[in-house]
Amino acid sequence: MNSVSSKLKDTYANIDSLLPFYSSTQSTARISNDINNQIIASAVADEINIMKLNTENKVEPIHKISNDDEQEITCLDITSNGRFLSYINQAQLVTIRDLQDPEFKIMKQFKLSSPSYCISSDLKSGNLLAIGCTDGSITVYDIDNGYITHSFKGHGGIISSLKIYGELENLGDWYLLSGDTNGTLKVWDLLKRKQLYSIQEHQSAIRGIDIIPDTETNNSDSFVVLSGGRDDIVNIYKMQSSQSKQKKIIKTWKTIPTKLQVEACGFVNENHFYAAGGDGIFTVYNIEQNSKPLIQTTKPIEELFIVGTIPQYSNSKFDKLLGYHLIFSDQTISKISIDKIFETNGNESIPIEYNIAGNHGTIADMRFVGPNLNKLALATNSSTLRVIPIDENKYECEMYEKHTDLLNSLDATDDGFWIVTASKDNSAILWQYDYSTDTFKTYCKFVGHIGSVTAVALPNIPPQQQQQKRNEEGEGSVFIAPPKWVITASADMTIKKWAVPQKINSDGLTIVNSSEFTRKAHDKDINSIDVSPNDSLLATASYDKTCKIWNIGDLEQVATLSGHKRGLWDVKFCQFDKLLVTSSGDKTCKIWSFRDGDNSFKQVGTLQGHSNAVQRAFFINSNKQVVSCGAEGLIKIWSLVDNNFECLNTLDGHNNRIWAMLGKNDGEYFVSADADGVFQIWKDNSEEEQQKKMQETKQKVEEEQSLNNYLRNGDWLNAFYLAMKLDHPMRLYNVLNQCVVVNENNDVGSNIFNEQLDKAISNLDEEQLLRLVTRCRDWNTNAKTFHIAGKVIRCILLNYNITQLIEIKGMVKIINTIVPYLTRHYNRLDTLLEDTYILDYCLADMDNNVV
Repeated sequence: MNSVSSKLKDTYANIDSLLPFYSSTQSTARISNDINNQIIASAVADEINIMKLNTENKVEPIHKISNDDEQEITCLDITSNGRFLSYINQAQLVTIRDLQDPEFKIMKQFKLSSPSYCISSDLKSGNLLAIGCTDGSITVYDIDNGYITHSFKGHGGIISSLKIYGELENLGDWYLLSGDTNGTLKVWDLLKRKQLYSIQEHQSAIRGIDIIPDTETNNSDSFVVLSGGRDDIVNIYKMQSSQSKQKKIIKTWKTIPTKLQVEACGFVNENHFYAAGGDGIFTVYNIEQNSKPLIQTTKPIEELFIVGTIPQYSNSKFDKLLGYHLIFSDQTISKISIDKIFETNGNESIPIEYNIAGNHGTIADMRFVGPNLNKLALATNSSTLRVIPIDENKYECEMYEKHTDLLNSLDATDDGFWIVTASKDNSAILWQYDYSTDTFKTYCKFVGHIGSVTAVALPNIPPQQQQQKRNEEGEGSVFIAPPKWVITASADMTIKKWAVPQKINSDGLTIVNSSEFTRKAHDKDINSIDVSPNDSLLATASYDKTCKIWNIGDLEQVATLSGHKRGLWDVKFCQFDKLLVTSSGDKTCKIWSFRDGDNSFKQVGTLQGHSNAVQRAFFINSNKQVVSCGAEGLIKIWSLVDNNFECLNTLDGHNNRIWAMLGKNDGEYFVSADADGVFQIWKDNSEEEQQKKMQETKQKVEEEQSLNNYLRNGDWLNAFYLAMKLDHPMRLYNVLNQCVVVNENNDVGSNIFNEQLDKAISNLDEEQLLRLVTRCRDWNTNAKTFHIAGKVIRCILLNYNITQLIEIKGMVKIINTIVPYLTRHYNRLDTLLEDTYILDYCLADMDNNVV
C-alpha cells in the first residue's frame, strides 16, 4: 500500500444516529405524570418507543417495542407512575406491558368488539384503565388483578374522551366520565356499576373532560365538571355525588366560548382552567371572568393543533401541579411551567421552557452553528428554523419562527454565528447568535424575489472588523460583526446579491427591499449555490442541466459548465484546491478544475456508481476525495488520487432519499439526513481499520506458523484446538486427515483418530460441537473428504448421548442435511462392492481360459 492510498479515508463507522421516536398521527404520545419518573411512550407506525425524560430535560432511549402483526397503533396510554403501558392497534388488540420488567413482558392481551381511539388510566392509583370504542361501548380493566371490572354501553356515538376520577382516601366517590362525538357527556358510578348522569350540551365531539370537588360550597358531595369540544366552547357543570342525600342532578353552570377548537381542557386549580387545541394555543381562563382569557401561549405561525396536554406533578402523590407538556400535531412536545403562568402579566404570553422534537420530517438542508459548532441548524418541511444541540441533547429542539412558508435551504458562516434561511414565502432571513441567551435572533429580512427562494449563501471570509477584534482580544472575543453580503437564488430564475445593513432597528425586524445586483441566471429553477473559499466566485446549479460561474463582485457570468444529462441538485467548491463538484439527476457527479488567471474551467472526471439521482456531494481529505449521497439512500466515498475516480466504499444507513449531508473537520466525520427525518453520524476510522487489519494479518501468520509446527511435530491435540479456533474448514480437515494418514499403519486400538484427539472431541462444549458438526456437513458433500466427516461423526456418536445432541439448538437441522449425502455415499460404495464381485468373476473365468 503506497503512502497516498494509506492516507485515504475509506472506512467510516456509524457512531450515532437520531431517529424519529414519535411520528404517529393516530395515537398521541403520553408521558407519566410524576416529574421524578417521566417516561415517554410514543408510536412510529406499529412500533412504540419508550424514552426517559430526566430532570435535566434530556431524553434517553430505553426500549423499542416491535409488534409481529405490524398493525399500526391507534391509541396508547402510560400510567401516572410510569409502570404500565397500554396500547391498542388496528386489529383491535389491547396489549398491557409492565415497564418495570427488564424485558417489558406482556401482562395481558385481549380483543375489543370494535376499533378504539381513546384510552385513559386513573391518576391516583394508575391501576384502572378505561377503553372507549367506536361502537359507543366502554371497558374498564383492572391492571394489577388482570380482569375486566366494568363494561358500559349507552353512548350513541364514537367515544372521544375519557376521565377516571377517584381518591384513595375516599373510596365512596369513584367515577368514569365519558364524552362522544355527538356531544353527549355521561357520568358512570364505578362502585354501583351504573350510569349516574347524561347531558348533551355540545354540538360536536367532546375532546376534554375534567372533574374536581366543589370548594365554593360547604357540601362535600358536590363536584365541578368541565368539558370542552370541537364546537369551540367549554362547559362547566355542577354535579351531586352518588352519596349525596340531596336530589342527584347535574346542571350547566357556565358556558365559555373559546373561539378555538378544543382538543384538551382541564382544571389548573379551583379558580382556573385551561383549553388547548386550535391554532396551537394553550389558554388559561379565570372561571369567574367567563370568556376573557387570562393568559395564553404565543400562536405559532405554522398551522398547528395541540392534540393533547399532560399535567406534571412534583411527586407520586400528585398533589402539586408543576406544569404541562403540550403535544402538537407536528409531533413536537413543549413544556410550560405553572409558575410562569401566574408570574406573567396579562400583556405577556406563557413562555415555552423547552421543546422535544418527535421527528423533524424531511430534512432539506443543515449546517453546524453556534460558537463551538456543536449545534445543527435544520431546514425542514416546516416554516420554522430548527436548531438541535446534536452533541448534548439531540432530542431537544430550539424553534425560531419568522417565515410564513416552508424552508428550502439555509447557510451559515464558518464561525457559526450567522444563519441565513431561504423560504417559499419569497424571502430570506438573516439570524444572529446571541451570547447572553445562547440562542439565535432575527437580524434582517431580504424581500424582493417574486418566486420561492431556493438557495442562499454567505461569505467564507469573516468581516475585517471582526477579525481585527479577535486579533486584539483573542479567540474568546464575543464581538460578532455581520457578514458583508448575502446571495440568494430563486424559482424566478434570478440570483441577487444583498448588502447586509450594519445597523438594524432595535424595535422590530429590519427589512431590506433592494439588492445590489440582480441577474437572470438560468432557464429553470436554481437548486443550489456555493461560494469559493476566497469569496471571489459564485457557482449556481440548476434544473436546466448547467452550472454557471459568476464573479461575486458584480455578479457577471464567468463560465457555463455543461455535460450533465439531467438537472443539477448540488454544487460545491473544494476548500483546498481549485476544484468544483456538481451533482445531478443523471446519477453522476462531475469534477471540474479551473484557473484564476483566465477563469477557464474543464471537466477532469465523472463519478459513476449511484443507481439514482445524486443529491449532495462535497470534497474531503483536502482535494483527494469526494463524498456523495443519492436518492437510493446510499453514501459513496470516492478517491480522486491519480484521476482514478474509484469508489472506495458504500455506506448504507438510510431507507429513503438522502436530501442533506454535511461534513466537518475535512471529512473527519459527517452527518447525513433523509426524507424520513433519520440522521446518521459517521466518523472516519480508516486508521483504526488499517491497524486492525495489520494486527489480524500478523496474528494469522503467527497462527498459521504455529499450526504447521504442531503438524510437523505430531502434536495433534494442540493442532486440533488451534484449527478449531481459526474456524477454517480445510485447516481443520488437514489436521484430522494427516492424523489418520500418519496413524494408518499404527495400532490405535478402539480409537477413531488417536487417544488424544478422541478425548478432545469428547470434551467439546455445545458451541464447539455445533461448529464441528457444521464442518462435517460441508466435508460430507464431497466424495474426496466425506471419509473424515464419517470418522468425526462416529467419534461424536460414541462419546455423546443422542438426547444431549438433540438439545443443542440447530443440531437437528444440520444432521438432517447430512443424512441424504451419507445415504448417497453408502449407495456408491455398495455399487463399487458389487462391481468388485463382477471383476472377481471375470478374473476367475480368464484363469480358466473362458472367453
